[in-house]
Parts: sequence; structure tokens; C-alpha cells
Amino acid sequence: MSNKDMGVIAKNDRELKLYYHPDNRIAKQSIAVAEATKAEKVLINLEEVKLTETQWAEIATLLDKNPSELINTDHSLVKETLSDNPELDENQALKILVHNPQVLLHSIAMRGKKVIEVEGINDLMKLQEMDSRDAKLP
Repeated sequence: MSNKDMGVIAKNDRELKLYYHPDNRIAKQSIAVAEATKAEKVLINLEEVKLTETQWAEIATLLDKNPSELINTDHSLVKETLSDNPELDENQALKILVHNPQVLLHSIAMRGKKVIEVEGINDLMKLQEMDSRDAKLP
């Protein structure tokens, strides 16, 4: 998947998207849980796929967060290049996420219009429940 394939983020109820960086502590477990769902999986390795500032801004908006809240300020890269307590405005945060996706605090999972940060592998279960409970009867 090349950079130009990524447009405004498409939302599909049958598709589970997982945005992750392989350096993330629970990325591998998140991928395993995602693989177990019935939904189509779209695994987006942020080391290989570069999201745009617009896409990061959309993800932050869907999570109802400021882009700076998506950044792990304890990450060594942040501490070395910025400071121990960086105060990032939205534009700075978006640029950091585009160029240094390894500082993403948590993997992000999306299914339809529901978007969550994956802080623990059980978080993905919140999106998996849609397989049965939210099924629409004909």
C-alpha cells in the first residue's frame, strides 16, 4: 500500500483497521486479537505506511483528542529532541506523528465510526462485539 493509496480515512463496519507501530509494547498482541475477529482486517504498520497530517488530525478528531494527546511524551525520541515536558500545539504534534510514528502512545483501532486507542488487548474486544450483538436483522 503506497502513500497515495491513503486518502481521507474510509470507515467500514465490516472492516477492522489497526494502526500500529511495531515498536509498540502491545502491537503484536493487538494484531493477534485483530486476526481472531470475523471482520476483514486492515493492519496498518506505521513504520511502512506514512499517514498525512490530515489523516492524523482526523484520527485525533474521531478519538475526541488533541493530536498531542496521541504522543508518548515519555518516548526517548521526544525527550531527546524536545524536552521532558513538551507543550505541543496541534501542528507540531501532527508533524511529529507524520515523521516519527514510533512516538504514538497507543495503537489505534477503527471499525465503522467507532475508534479506540488500544491500551490493552481487551480493548479490541469492544470493537469485536459488533460481530453479533449489533447485527441487523433482515
